[in-house]
Amino acid sequence: MKAPFLLWGIAHVTLNAIKTVAFVSLTSTSNYSNRKCSATHVSFVATCVSLSGTAAAAPAGPAFCERCGAPMISRIPSGDERARYCCTDPECGFVSYQNPKVVVGAVCTWEGRVLLCRRAIEPRRGRWGFPQGFLELGETTRAGAARETAEEAGADFDPAGATLLAVYNLSGAQVQMVYAAELTSGEIKAGVESLEVGFFAWEKIPWEDLAFPTVGWALEYARDFGAGSAVQQRTKYVDGNGEWRVEDG
Repeated sequence: MKAPFLLWGIAHVTLNAIKTVAFVSLTSTSNYSNRKCSATHVSFVATCVSLSGTAAAAPAGPAFCERCGAPMISRIPSGDERARYCCTDPECGFVSYQNPKVVVGAVCTWEGRVLLCRRAIEPRRGRWGFPQGFLELGETTRAGAARETAEEAGADFDPAGATLLAVYNLSGAQVQMVYAAELTSGEIKAGVESLEVGFFAWEKIPWEDLAFPTVGWALEYARDFGAGSAVQQRTKYVDGNGEWRVEDG
């Protein structure tokens, strides 16, 4: 009967030692920005704090603090309800908020035909879609959609005349805003991110060769309802059973 108690004692002492190391690592006032901190150290500290019951899982985030250079760790900050990546230097206390990315795009038409680009980059290289990409700092969403159209297809439209067509929330990680716009001319030219560009009649769109489901959603909505209709809103998420779901609204 002594063996189980001995094993329990060893485990208890080991866990307390780990907690102590974690506490020292987290509360050290050393100037982390003046010394190198390895990814192994960050992982070890994260493991220690997880075992001590004071940390929580968060989406992948930065390994080091952008302010002071100290290791970052996943935990729930005081007054919050979600796990965030927090600086381990108590004198800094920086919290990194991982927010959804904003993607902007446009279903552009010219003389009744829709502009499509065949992707030259991954993911889904070689598949078709309308011009779209990540919003840049300092841009409005309309201006971003116009910029992407110029970059990918060498085409132009007046951002002020673009109409919001659809908003897609993808699992809380990405929000897509798609506009409907009439081009100022029929001049187009493939950019570095496009293998080729072209105008398609609605019935000639390569529906089976589109890059992403959201491309099909927006094109179908533009075809069936057009600009000026109620904005299509759709959410794609993972349910409690780990299954993908798509809901309108």
